[in-house]
Amino acid sequence: MLTLTVLIENISRRNDLIPAKGLSILLEDGAERVLLDTGTDGAFLKNAETLGISLKDIEHVALSHGHYDHAGGVPALCELIADREQPPTLTCHPDCFIERHVGKVAGGCPVLVRKLDAGLDEAAVRASFEMHDSREPQKIGSKFLFLGEIPRNPKFKGGGSFGIAKHNGHFTNDFLYDDTGIVWKGKDGLVIITGCSHSGICNIIERAQELTGEKRIAAIVGGLHLRTTPIPQLYQIRKFFQHTGVRRSYACHCTGKWGSFWLPKNTPITTGDALKFQ
Repeated sequence: MLTLTVLIENISRRNDLIPAKGLSILLEDGAERVLLDTGTDGAFLKNAETLGISLKDIEHVALSHGHYDHAGGVPALCELIADREQPPTLTCHPDCFIERHVGKVAGGCPVLVRKLDAGLDEAAVRASFEMHDSREPQKIGSKFLFLGEIPRNPKFKGGGSFGIAKHNGHFTNDFLYDDTGIVWKGKDGLVIITGCSHSGICNIIERAQELTGEKRIAAIVGGLHLRTTPIPQLYQIRKFFQHTGVRRSYACHCTGKWGSFWLPKNTPITTGDALKFQ
């Protein structure tokens, strides 16, 4: 059985839990525990404590991408695990450490409006974890699969640029090639957990099916970044979910009410919620 516990999400229905713009989800299948994302700061640790969950002995950590609202709590986690003899693994794409901003390049010069990256000290992070950073898919434990860099299928309208990023000393449009997800396979098919789905949720689903050989989709959980998506693209995603046979979706964070409205069989989730899958 897979249990997903939402440690940070934009909304909370409980007064004793901290809501924050961002996402952090604990994945547990009885054999392994994986922490996907850390929100903006250490609030996910406080919520875990309130929920009676200890993360000091977490075995695996993964980042869906390098934005501040998903990787910003990594320093707090580093502090928590500082005295461990055996550090946890950290699985991520190498681009999780690059500089990112809301802005544009005009006349060859970057116009920086707002910082988007988590500002991580890469050397400090590498010293705190057993690093598994790669663009390729990677196993996490025995049953979890980190999808790695997601191919962008031109037939889908998702996966466009979002802000600008610094590559090799120069700012260019940021296509967030580090944006990815984690997959767990159960008796009802795949459970796909995403951070923001900047690479396009349809692309992520196709990649998960390709890598696992499993076509059935038991659930999609996480942010889908659909809050300002045009109707034609939302309609395409809705039809894709129906055609692919997605049994349930649990959209949150950056999906938005507008995006959630278009998703078939969707149940919103909030901070503190727990989901179970066979």
